[in-house]
Amino acid sequence: PYRTSMSSPPAPLPPLSPPFLLPESEMEAVGEPAAPSEEGGEAPSSELPPRLFRDPLQDDTGLYIAEQVASADDRLKSYSVAFKQELKDVILCISPFISFKEPFLLVPKGMRCPSRDYFPEQVYLSPLLNKDFKELDSRRKRQLLKDVAPTSQAANGSLPPRSIRVLPSHRLTSARIAEHLGSSQDLAKMVADFRAQGGRIRQRDVDPFAQSREPSVKSFSKSNSEEERGQIQNEMAWATKMDCLNPVNHQRVCVLFSSSSAQSNNAPNPCVSPWIVTMEFYGKNDLTLGIFLERYCFRPSYQCPSVFCETPMVHHIRRFVHGEGCVQIVLKELDSPVPGYQHTILNYSWCRICKQVTPVVPLSNDSWSMSFAKYLELRFYGHQYTRRANIEPCGHSIHKDYHQYFSYNQMVASFSYTPVRLLEICLPAPKIYIKNQGPSKISLLQDLKDFSQKVSQVYLAIDDRLTSLKTDTFSKTREEKMEDLFAQKDMEEVELRNWIEKLQARLLSCGLDSSQQLQAVLESVVVKKQNLCEMLQSWNNRLQDLFQQEKGRKRPSVPPSPGRHRQTEDSKTSVLESSPRNPSPVVQNGEREDRHLSNMPSSTASSSLLQLPSPGDPVSEQLSAGPSFPSTAGVGDQDTASLAEDVFDGHQLGSSDSQVKEKSTMKAILANLLPGNSYNPIPLPFDPDKHYLMYEHERVPIAVCEREPSSIIAFALSCKEYKTALEELSKSSVPTGGEDPAQPGSTAESRAKMSSPAKQSEPGATQLGRSSESDSLKDGDGGDKQKKQAGNPHVELQFSDANAKFYCRVYYAEEFHSMREQIMESKEEDFVRSLSHCVNWQARGGKSGAVFYATEDDRFILKQMPRLEVQSFLDFAPHYFSYITGAVQQKRPTALAKILGVYRIGYKNSQNNTEKKLDLLVMENLFYGRKMAQVFDLKGSLRNRNVKTDSGKESCEVVLLDENLLKLVHDNPLYIRSHCKAILRASIHSDAYFLSSHLIIDYSLLVGRDDTTDELVVGIIDYIRTFTWDKKLEMVVKSTGILGGQGKMPTVVSPELYRARFCEAMDKYFLMVPDHWTGLGVNC
Repeated sequence: PYRTSMSSPPAPLPPLSPPFLLPESEMEAVGEPAAPSEEGGEAPSSELPPRLFRDPLQDDTGLYIAEQVASADDRLKSYSVAFKQELKDVILCISPFISFKEPFLLVPKGMRCPSRDYFPEQVYLSPLLNKDFKELDSRRKRQLLKDVAPTSQAANGSLPPRSIRVLPSHRLTSARIAEHLGSSQDLAKMVADFRAQGGRIRQRDVDPFAQSREPSVKSFSKSNSEEERGQIQNEMAWATKMDCLNPVNHQRVCVLFSSSSAQSNNAPNPCVSPWIVTMEFYGKNDLTLGIFLERYCFRPSYQCPSVFCETPMVHHIRRFVHGEGCVQIVLKELDSPVPGYQHTILNYSWCRICKQVTPVVPLSNDSWSMSFAKYLELRFYGHQYTRRANIEPCGHSIHKDYHQYFSYNQMVASFSYTPVRLLEICLPAPKIYIKNQGPSKISLLQDLKDFSQKVSQVYLAIDDRLTSLKTDTFSKTREEKMEDLFAQKDMEEVELRNWIEKLQARLLSCGLDSSQQLQAVLESVVVKKQNLCEMLQSWNNRLQDLFQQEKGRKRPSVPPSPGRHRQTEDSKTSVLESSPRNPSPVVQNGEREDRHLSNMPSSTASSSLLQLPSPGDPVSEQLSAGPSFPSTAGVGDQDTASLAEDVFDGHQLGSSDSQVKEKSTMKAILANLLPGNSYNPIPLPFDPDKHYLMYEHERVPIAVCEREPSSIIAFALSCKEYKTALEELSKSSVPTGGEDPAQPGSTAESRAKMSSPAKQSEPGATQLGRSSESDSLKDGDGGDKQKKQAGNPHVELQFSDANAKFYCRVYYAEEFHSMREQIMESKEEDFVRSLSHCVNWQARGGKSGAVFYATEDDRFILKQMPRLEVQSFLDFAPHYFSYITGAVQQKRPTALAKILGVYRIGYKNSQNNTEKKLDLLVMENLFYGRKMAQVFDLKGSLRNRNVKTDSGKESCEVVLLDENLLKLVHDNPLYIRSHCKAILRASIHSDAYFLSSHLIIDYSLLVGRDDTTDELVVGIIDYIRTFTWDKKLEMVVKSTGILGGQGKMPTVVSPELYRARFCEAMDKYFLMVPDHWTGLGVNC
């Protein structure tokens, strides 16, 4: 309904042939009048040449007439300009110095506000804004002027005169007035009725926007004039609309009235909840200023309307809020009345800027009789009025800058105007956009420097192994082979170091500044690190072959060569300046950097992959142990368990214990000095929890880090097996068959398969004590039989290296993928890049104890899900997909924070004996790119919904709850405009109804106040929990008061009751401030 166009129908255009069917004569002279025939008339259609077909897509003659379609912004601007012009020409208020601004949605700020897209282009309607109706109306007015002269009735076949109805004379004209008007009530009523009746002449005056207007069929049938028929048709078209520029519709003022007291039993709730009062001038809900003062301010018997409040009215504050201001009424009791004026209402004013005080004068009869609604209108809009009778006028507005006081006996009523702060509601954006935030140059340069050190460490270890295997007993062929290995080692090292130095030079130049280029550099570094892993794996294979050949042969221990010591010193002093043994083969691989960089997709991601080494460590510059990637069967778990035996001097990264360092160093020395019985592969120099897996990437190269669970998800979404599984899911839902339907992948250890259905596979605890480590990462629920069933929407992926095995189950893979394609403006690659890095995120205010992570670019939040919530979401997910995609496609407002994926991940690292299993939910960060001054988590309940905060610390450091909000809004309410209220109410009611229909409870509205933009960012979160048996038990316990609760309604109730309570509370928390245009627009 929010996109329904209410604009007037355009003027009918003359019929025109399509440009590709124009006759050749017209094609030759478009825009010129057609040549008449010899007789002077038009050429008959039979003599026209045959129409030639012209394809408009292939038409390059410039004769194609394209209709110019203005953009939505241009149409809004032109509509706003037309509205502003008509507003200047119309009189809406009888006060001469009161003028009204155009509605907020028609000013530049309003046209750019987040809620504008949910409303039609023409929100405020009037026949004055319709050209056709305006032209007919002007003709009618000119005709009425002609009707005054009797001679113009039959001239030129003009319209016949309108029927004029003359009413009978009022009885006041014939009544005998023999008494004073003030002493006769009947006479006063007669005079008032005479004034209200107006004149006797009644003309047919049509209000095109009158709600009860029903055009007469008889007059339409009798009308012989085209103009009359067109006017009546227009009146019928506009009959059900509100004319926003009709002065009749502006003779009222809408205010938000509330009354509260900090000393009342209702506190922090108000005594009179804020509600909108429509006061018609001199009509409904209006009264005189004097009656308002006497009845509601000075009457001793007047008490607070609330039955629970016993506080005197002198301790109450009453507010009338309208537009951008608030008129506040405060009562104060004096010690003694003003002498001589005990029974007279006195009036005076005080300027809060220059502190001037007007004389104290009695309230005149005219002021006493003034309309209270008109008085409020003057206080809200009469800012141009200043003091006149003053020797030194201050020039400040008497209605805006002055406090006006009215006193009677010992009571004084203060009326003061204060501006209010109006906030814009910002729902979750329909489309999710990931900003281009590439890594910084500094982090990239540091990463390259560390990578250069790692390269030196690896090839220094290879050199040591080759030197230790080189003996005097080698044959000539064996010596040549060893020399070839030394040359190949030097060539690979030089190539990598040359690539690093060249990339460092490019980074130091001014050529790489864009985030896309920096991101491509970062991903190329990841690829190089993976290449280093591959090279080291192949070197381990070669060295193992050499070791096996020399095994059993007695050979002396080879002391370290002088070249080894020299190279170590060089690497310590300057890694970038250390020279390889054979730098000649560098030229062969000079273009590899450009190839890697050109293959990288240019988009965004987060910062550097490698962690910087800790400074001050005496052995931090030396080599260290890391995970290895053996590819042969000879390197088993026993070799993996002995990875701490390092071949070169160094320590284990990630271990801060000095004993572990010393033990590792001693083992490394013994491994170098003493001949071993088995070959120990060279470990990688990276951290034990960081894995550069050698798998073929379909999207983005990802380094898996155990401390960052999102990197496991990113790797799974980026690998080729995931894409293959998606394609199979989209093609058909035929059962794959077999116990383990493996997908073809780059290695045998990676497989993508359909997991068990949600309902059968989820319940049950996860068990670890299985024979297979990869199986232990999955859930031990015994649902293997269902894996053969058709229509399984989940995808399972497993990948590993020599030290760790990883598992990732992608729930509803195809559904989430297609939903992301519809709701994300960025590419899937950007989503994967954003998930490639995450940090621990401290969620303040939560009671569930769940673990939270935030992606490094702060775009997405990952939340740990209990097993019951996973089951609840899997049952609820199909309805969620259709609801979210429908809302985005139909442009319906929704406040649901979007969930972009649900995953089950697990890993087991045999090197550092760590393992973890998590069910994670990936959702958008509602506060992405913002700095919130205050954050609230609102459920609509007051039971245990208060956070104790220190004084002055009620900021974004603490997530406040419902009771905290009620205390804060007593002095600083959350005021919003009418269009924001309409959107917020529609979205919350629609979302709550959708959630309750699927038995979802315990959701809350997350609200953040952004002071820089004056926006309230809102979104419904935690809408996973269903009303299960444990929640029912909790509701019974809390409602009966067994465990306390002071008789308050429990937070856990049935879905329908939870929805009603939630909607009612959110309606009270956010107060709509009416303005002059409230009720005159479409849906606002």
